Amino acid sequence: MGKYLIVNADGFGFTRGINRGIEEAVAHGIVTSISVNANFDAIEELTGFVRAYPHISVGVHLNPVVGRPLANPAVVPTLVDGEGNFHYREFSRRLLRGRIDPGELSYELTLQLERVRGMGIQISHLDSHQNQHLFPAYFPVFMRLLERYGISCMRTHAHFAPADSPRLRLDRWLFYLRQPARLPVHLFTRTMMWRARRRGAIMADRLLTTARSGHKADLPRWLQLLRNVPAGWSEVYCHPAYPDDELRRWATYVEERRREIDVLTSRETREEVVRCGIELKSFRDLFREKIIVREILSDAGFGIEQRDRR
Repeated sequence: MGKYLIVNADGFGFTRGINRGIEEAVAHGIVTSISVNANFDAIEELTGFVRAYPHISVGVHLNPVVGRPLANPAVVPTLVDGEGNFHYREFSRRLLRGRIDPGELSYELTLQLERVRGMGIQISHLDSHQNQHLFPAYFPVFMRLLERYGISCMRTHAHFAPADSPRLRLDRWLFYLRQPARLPVHLFTRTMMWRARRRGAIMADRLLTTARSGHKADLPRWLQLLRNVPAGWSEVYCHPAYPDDELRRWATYVEERRREIDVLTSRETREEVVRCGIELKSFRDLFREKIIVREILSDAGFGIEQRDRR
């Protein structure tokens, strides 16, 4: 099996500075897929982007966390504060305490999906802002939307160690010795991924990240990550952007995003992809590959249900 890597840029549509950064990382770098925030005005640039780069897979970055809802705030009162904005840093706490109404959450996320679909975009995959959909109260809503809209692919969260480390097994256990509270969280996300696959969701074999090392925009870390890409399907997400005031208002990870553009478009990065024998892929490629495998297994009598899904 070859080494297949999906490089997904999160947040298109969040701000126009993010849009510019992502487009540069697509045109001159290694980005093969994007996830879009549908509740900001900059999403209007998506149709032009898709016309210019039709080979890029487009997913939705479901977002009930930052900005304003597409729904009338009066219709989703548990999702918003007194000014009609999402709860931002308070969202996860309110979700865990049962103060977010699942029906309101589903309604708002449905509007976000419909906005993207209404632009004539074929949605290739789903993920979410800050991966909040992994919380128990959110995950059932997420899965129902995946199935209702016939979206086959989603981001996996099967990762336990920084992919930029040359000592994966050792660093995995050192990580949990230093942060034991993270172990049950990661075991829970593994369980969620198992449940999603049982319900037919298609995802990469693993999620690679430099995030835990604290060097998301560091070229040597990215080069090491590429050297450690194993056989099979992997995904890595990134956040290239030209920081602007809108981003600074709603995010804490801001200035490093400009350096991510340099990393993703650098000659060294592109050459390392070739040197390591990595094939850059999109979620569309992942879908086609997995569906072919399912059909082969089904024809061989393994009883795997064949699904007619996008």
